[in-house]
Amino acid sequence: MLTAQDNELLTRVGPGTPGGELMRRYWHPIAATQQLDENPVRKVKILGEELALFRDRSGTPGLLGLRCPHRLMSLEYGIPEEHGLRCGYHGWMFDEEGRCIETPLEPPDSTFREKVEALHYPVQEMGGLVWAYLGPSPAPLLPRWDLFVRPGGFRQIVAHHLPCNWLQVMENRGDLGHATYLHGRLAQYALERQGRLTDDSRARYNATMRQQQDRLDRGVYTKYQPVWNQFGFSKGNLESDKSEDSASWTVGANSFLFPYILTFAPYQPGTIRKSYQIGVPLDDT
Repeated sequence: MLTAQDNELLTRVGPGTPGGELMRRYWHPIAATQQLDENPVRKVKILGEELALFRDRSGTPGLLGLRCPHRLMSLEYGIPEEHGLRCGYHGWMFDEEGRCIETPLEPPDSTFREKVEALHYPVQEMGGLVWAYLGPSPAPLLPRWDLFVRPGGFRQIVAHHLPCNWLQVMENRGDLGHATYLHGRLAQYALERQGRLTDDSRARYNATMRQQQDRLDRGVYTKYQPVWNQFGFSKGNLESDKSEDSASWTVGANSFLFPYILTFAPYQPGTIRKSYQIGVPLDDT
């Protein structure tokens, strides 16, 4: 059981907090690549920090502190140039490494820009997402999880803002007790209330959801064990209608990748359709 003190320690993720310093040792997805295609300058929030994400006209992504060092103008209103982002207030321009490379209103021989640096963080694009690292140098390698680097196929990226902290989301993902009733019995009751609980609707629901994970008639979980590995653990679970020889107990059905990624097994036997749930902490709440 997590104590209130431990919960507080882990869920405070701002700069200088123990939880925040831990989180800053990992790469985090902060936007979909398509979002930068639609709007090359975006305000983002991650680990309690407000930042300006951009892609310059050469195609290079960058992540700067939201406020221009000059007059604190928000860089979400910046202008992407060939090799950087120009502040929309006085035209100061910064590259992806935070260097001030132009100060248009300074005298031509001025070297003042060499003394100016914007807050900046490294970013990379992978698997249709833009990833950021907010921790100390050197940055670790960006993990190339299979779902993000497998060639071919089709990726669908969906994002939701949840009004709670990252840890409570992960607790829900690890909670097997809700799966039988929320994903099974409640859905079955809803179909029954609507007069649509038939063999056909049951089959279509079970085919749409994860095989053996969210079916309407799933059994009640009777045992649970974490199957630990170097990246986190898999959820070993045993339903009332299964034996301890089942793969869901000996291997685990779904896996947690520390600190906040939940991976799902293929939806149907013999397929490689997979999904990840990633609970990125925007702030403490």
